[in-house]
Parts: sequence; C-alpha cells; structure tokens
Amino acid sequence: MKRLALCLIMCGAILAPMMRACSSPTPTRAPKRQAVIETKLTAAERAAIFDTVWQTVNDKYFDPTFGGKDWRAIGDQSRQKLATVQDDDTFWLQVLNPMLFELGVSHLVALPSEFASELDPMTFATGKLGLDVRLLDGAAVITEVAPGFPADKAGLRPGFVITSVDGWTLNDIAAESLQTPPDNERNRRGNLVQGMRARLYGETGKEIVVEYLDGNNRPQRATLQFAKRNSTCAQFDPSLPPACTEFEVRRLANGAGYLRFSGFLPPVLDSALQAIADLHDAPALIIDLRGNPGGVFPVRKAIASKLVGEPKLFMRYQRRDGLDEAYLDSVPNAYQGKAVILVDELSASSTEEFAGSLQALGRATIVGLQTPGRCLVMDIVSLPNGALLTYPWGQSQTPDRRVLENNGVIPDIKVALDREQLLQGFDEQLEAAIKYVSEQMTK
Repeated sequence: MKRLALCLIMCGAILAPMMRACSSPTPTRAPKRQAVIETKLTAAERAAIFDTVWQTVNDKYFDPTFGGKDWRAIGDQSRQKLATVQDDDTFWLQVLNPMLFELGVSHLVALPSEFASELDPMTFATGKLGLDVRLLDGAAVITEVAPGFPADKAGLRPGFVITSVDGWTLNDIAAESLQTPPDNERNRRGNLVQGMRARLYGETGKEIVVEYLDGNNRPQRATLQFAKRNSTCAQFDPSLPPACTEFEVRRLANGAGYLRFSGFLPPVLDSALQAIADLHDAPALIIDLRGNPGGVFPVRKAIASKLVGEPKLFMRYQRRDGLDEAYLDSVPNAYQGKAVILVDELSASSTEEFAGSLQALGRATIVGLQTPGRCLVMDIVSLPNGALLTYPWGQSQTPDRRVLENNGVIPDIKVALDREQLLQGFDEQLEAAIKYVSEQMTK
C-alpha cells in the first residue's frame, strides 16, 4: 500500500524527489552537482534493473507504437552507455531515466531507493511559511500570503519577488533539477517554479533564510521559521505520515461560492462534498485548482459527480489493447448553479482530467492558463534494491476525445497574473472568474 500511496503522490507532484535529484543536504549560494545516490549496485544489478525497466515499458506502455519512436533502438543505444557506467548516480540520472524520457511523456520514471521513499514536502511536511509563488517574467513572484503565518508577519506581500530560499535561487534549482517530460514550455516553467515552491514547506520550527525584492525592487532578507500547517491533514495510509491539503471555502460578495483545495486526496473529499452541499443555493461556484498537482481517481470522480448528478461519461482511457470508459455516479441534489474552474501551469494530472472533462461536458467554464499536459494513468513496479518504476498504462481522453497529455486543458477565458496587479492586491485570474459569474448571474 505504501508503494501505491507514494505513486499517487508522485503522479501529481512532478516526482519531487527527482526534481531534487542532485541537490546537496545543505545547499550553498552556488551549489555544485554531486552524486547523492548512496546505494552501491554491482554492474550485474544495474544491468538487471535496466533490462526490467526496458522490458516492462516494451510490454505494458499504453502505446505499442511508442509514438513512432524506435523503442528497441533507444534501448540498444542506452545499453551501450550502460557498459561504461561506473557509479549509480550516472546510471540513474544519465542513462536509465534519459532513456525513459526519450518517449517524451509524463508519469514515466525510475526512482532509486533513496527517492522512492522520499516524500513530497508540499503534501507531507508539518510546517509552511505561508506563501505561494508563480513564475512571472522569469521571476518567482509571490502570488499569495497566508494571514498570520511567518511570511505575513515578516511583511512579505503578493508581488514581491523571491530571489532565494535557504540559498537556493531559481538558477540553482534549474541547474540541479532533472527536467521531466512532456517537453513543452508550460511544463518546463512548472518544473522550475515547483522546485522553489517545495522549499516553502518544511519541518515545523526549522528556520530558513528567504531573500526577496520588495515592491520597490529593494533587496530584503528575512529569517523565517516554518509554522504548523492549518491544512486539512489525514493519514490515509498507516505507513505514511498524514497527507495535507490546503482547503478554503467561502461566499463571495456577489453571492457566488468559492472553493479551493490543493490536491485530489482522500483527506479533502468529505470537506469538498460538504462545502458544495452547503453552497447549494449559491448561483455560481468558483473552484480554484491553481497549483493543484492532482491526486486519486475516486476523489476527482466523486467531486465531479456532485457537480453533474447524472451517470455521464467522465473519461476515456486508451490502453495498449483496448479502451476503458469511466462514468460519473448518479447523485441526488447535485449542485445546479454555474461552475467555473480556475487552472494554471501547475494544475496537473487529476486536475486536468477533472477540468477537461467538465469543460467537455459543458458543465464548467475554465479560466486561467493552459495546463501543462501531465496527464496519463500510471502503474508502479518494484525494482531490485528498493527502487521503483512508474509507467503509464493508459492515455487520458476527455468525453469529446481530447488527449490531455502534452496538450493540457485550454481555458475558455485566458488570463495571466501580473506582478504590478499583485502588488496592488489584485488577483486578475480570480477577478476574471468573479466577473464572468457576475455576468452570468444577471442573465
């Protein structure tokens, strides 16, 4: 079960361990790449892992044509590189995973034991600084500051630019990260800023230094201590610590409901369904899924069913040998008002299925930015020495047969964030959603 739970977290979190594959435990202002994989495999063990990985993908990958690529030739070329490998760091990061990345799809990665057991801090860390960032014009711009948390108390505000966290700059993160497919600009941007976001969570009580530019672009420095999260947390697997999801529900000034949660994980399901029920009389509902990396199928299906109410086709999954169809559940007293979903370049996996399906069904209007297109259905295989392989066995397709992988969800109303507007306390994406529902409510 632990393997499954890890798999579900990794699906949506861009495989956070691999994103920090080369980082040192105590980063400096100019970190140098160093081997961090401590397992010591023999040449025979590396060859056995390589063969298992190649054969599994060869036999179970959802597309038997491999997107027109010659998988056997890719394997042969990688085996030649394997023959010269002298250490595990090179094996995992320069031979095995680059071979997998040749297929150019998400949810396909091999994790050595060190990373297979590492948990995503945004989901499992006990503390947070209370801020979020997005990549705007090449800078990590603060988009949200949680009231009462350390960042807020230190005077950080939306629109300020984070230049480093604990000595790590965006350039450091880019240099030290293993960039995961698909290879589109949205996903590359998301990979980069996700590495910065992960460093905004940590062990409660630990201190880190945050350097930033204020509203007048003056360099500032603050020593902040991770504070206990006020998130919705629950232990859905006994072998894992509690998983946490940010959750917010409120009524807006125009009477519409607002619901935000940071992951389609079991801890959030009951709260989300209850929130939608409590907002049954709201003429419109804005569901903010910006930054939501995904989660598990039962949660996204249950929430979508609460919005649709009928057993309509939810998703198609193209397998190697056929096509599966998933239908929503019949739900009495489903929400009847207008639905708007906010997404951005960090809304991935389950979030893309949820938003893409409801858009295709005509049930929701999508506002924000095109999602990254990290949307395949994956399984997990144990490898020797505690390592894991995740591979996609199915391709997600919306009810109108749109492929979400690489393409993502294209908003009906495209709106980007702007630093100057954030400095004035104005969230253009949310305001666009509010404006749209206000117009719809008057019709």
